[in-house]
Amino acid sequence: MTVINTNIKSLYTQAALKLSERDGKVAMQQLATGKRINSAKDDAAGLAISARMTQQIKGLNQASRNAGDAISFVQTLDGATSEITNMLQRMSELAVQAANATYSGEQRGFLDLEFQQLKQEIVRISDTHEWNGFKIMNGTAGDPIGPATVTLTSPTGALLDSKTIINGFAIRASNVQDDPFSDTTAAGSKKDQSAIAIAAAINDATSTTGVRAMATGPVTGGKVTTVGTESGTQYLFLNGVAVPIDMGTGVSGTADSADTRRSKVVASINNTIANHGVTASDTGNGGITLTTKDGRNLSVWFNPTLTNLSAASFGLASTGTTPATGVTSIASGTAASTTATTLYGTVTLRSVKAPIIVTAASGATIPFTVGSKDQAGNLPSQSAGRMSFQVGPAANQLITIDLQDFGKNGAVTGEVTADVDSSEPSVNIKSVADANAVIDKIARAMDNVNAQRSTMGAVMNRLEHVIDNLNTVSMNAEASRSQIEDADYAKASTELARTQIMQQAATAVLAQANTSQQTVLKLLQG
Repeated sequence: MTVINTNIKSLYTQAALKLSERDGKVAMQQLATGKRINSAKDDAAGLAISARMTQQIKGLNQASRNAGDAISFVQTLDGATSEITNMLQRMSELAVQAANATYSGEQRGFLDLEFQQLKQEIVRISDTHEWNGFKIMNGTAGDPIGPATVTLTSPTGALLDSKTIINGFAIRASNVQDDPFSDTTAAGSKKDQSAIAIAAAINDATSTTGVRAMATGPVTGGKVTTVGTESGTQYLFLNGVAVPIDMGTGVSGTADSADTRRSKVVASINNTIANHGVTASDTGNGGITLTTKDGRNLSVWFNPTLTNLSAASFGLASTGTTPATGVTSIASGTAASTTATTLYGTVTLRSVKAPIIVTAASGATIPFTVGSKDQAGNLPSQSAGRMSFQVGPAANQLITIDLQDFGKNGAVTGEVTADVDSSEPSVNIKSVADANAVIDKIARAMDNVNAQRSTMGAVMNRLEHVIDNLNTVSMNAEASRSQIEDADYAKASTELARTQIMQQAATAVLAQANTSQQTVLKLLQG
């Protein structure tokens, strides 16, 4: 069919020209950038894969640099530790010298001068040695490592206030609420100072401190039970509640045995526990034991003027008729007493997500007796720091090293350096006996230092292997990414040559197609 308005041959040629032009553009782009994938349309799946691999490669390379920095860090630490080793060796040498009987006391004093100076230098290095602006030898670098469980005990009750700091957070008096259980019949019993109240205040801050508190009731008990002339129903006062106890008929009739008496006391107390919160038990040692069931305060008293009662009448005597701890003999009878002793429970702290560090505010004294102290008798505090080195491209690919405190009260040299600030240090070599004692202490300190240095060496060797592995993995990942992402120049150049020829041919054909319609003129000329 001969037509003029639609040049089919020209349209076919134009379409072919566009295809070859587009293919040529892709080939030229690949040759210009060196990349096979220059946009998502080139290879959508390949783009996603290569992007993820690029992230991995960059992470691997950075992790390798991290490991290198970690080696430098540990080397810096090891260098200072090496000098501490040298000083301890010299201190051991001085101690051995001072232990020899050929020296006088005055001459040992001269040796001790150098000994004390070396001790001070160990502490100074530990307190001041830094890496990148932070101290690395006093146990404060990295994440704190402290006791996992700490017990707070206050024998007379202690109100929490800003003096007490748990994991950096001040537990304030405003957080303390009166517990609903402790009785205040005894004037010494404070409801806002009980173990229940203190634990509640600490638990209010758990989201900040990561520490939970558990109240445990106070305990008291006797070891002696005697049966005398007492008879009838007599009363033992527990947290202000009069507990009636059948004492039998006394010596004129059928007297209780000591075992029977203890059984009666235990039964009477436990039958009325809902009123006073105190549990009793026969511990089998000749007396009974009392404790509160939930951590509330405990006040126990009796009136000795009634039929010659004594603490032993209730199985609550420690020796003879002497009352057990917290049991008070009050001749005034049943009235609320200002002289009754109050026992307070303990508060046990347990870590939920972090070590427990209990400290006191600056210039203050913590209002508790704190258990789980370190070897130098200090409050639970940061005894070491855990440095975590990120050595992989994914989260939590870590290598850790625990940095102990090499200083005054640290676990490494504290046995030797704890008295460094004392005007009369107890660790000295001024006598043969002292010198011999020091030799053993320094040997243990040396063992501690050597253990730390061995750990450092092991970590450095491990980090070197980490770097080698990271570099190998990164190299292989780059090779894999290249297969997906990089342009094949041989293929791309061939494609460019093909498309250029196709374009030239299509252009020539298009010119012919555009002139083919001129045959219609001959038909018109007839």
